Formats: sequence, structure tokens, C-alpha cells
Amino acid sequence: MNKIFLIVFLFVFSSFSVDASVYKGHKLFKMKCLSCHGKALDFVISKTTQEWEFLLQHNGKMIRNEHLQREDAQASMEYFNSDSYKDHIPHFRDFFLEYAADTGNIPACD
Repeated sequence: MNKIFLIVFLFVFSSFSVDASVYKGHKLFKMKCLSCHGKALDFVISKTTQEWEFLLQHNGKMIRNEHLQREDAQASMEYFNSDSYKDHIPHFRDFFLEYAADTGNIPACD
């Protein structure tokens, strides 16, 4: 009986952690990216799943480089060079891939 309870508990807990990561990615976007990129939904649906996966590979190095090349994004370079950015990439990935243009998913609110 205890094994069944443990399995059910782990299953429920793991499903919450996946959703929490998508939620955390959205929250991080609003905290770190909203001022430059505008509404999260408009930004996320601008690319397909494949495009987001390409940009997010290697701990988001491509996104960092995109910002490095833009003169108007120089103020954000402290964030992109920090360990926080590397820690946030899995959450951004979950959020961007969940709502990419080719998924058909739409967040409940933005």
C-alpha cells in the first residue's frame, strides 16, 4: 500500500514541477524581458518550436549573442553574463516551447 501511495505522490509531484517551470518561465520573462520585448504572448509566438530550440541550445548562447550584437540591448548584458541567466534557461525553454507559434497553445492570461 505504501508503494502505491509513493508512486501516486511522485506522479502528482512531477506533474506540478513541469507546470511550475512553464509558469516560472513566464514570470521570469515578465521580470527580465517585458520592458524591451513587450507582451510575452506576442514575443513567444513569433517563433516556432524548432526556432526556439535552436536559439536556446548551449544554455541560451544564441539568445545571449543576439543581445550582444544589438547596441540597444547592452544594458542587459550583465544579466546574460550571470549565472542567473544560465539557471533561468530551463524555465525560459519550457515557457517558449509550450507557447511557440506551431503549438496552438495560448496562455490563459499574459
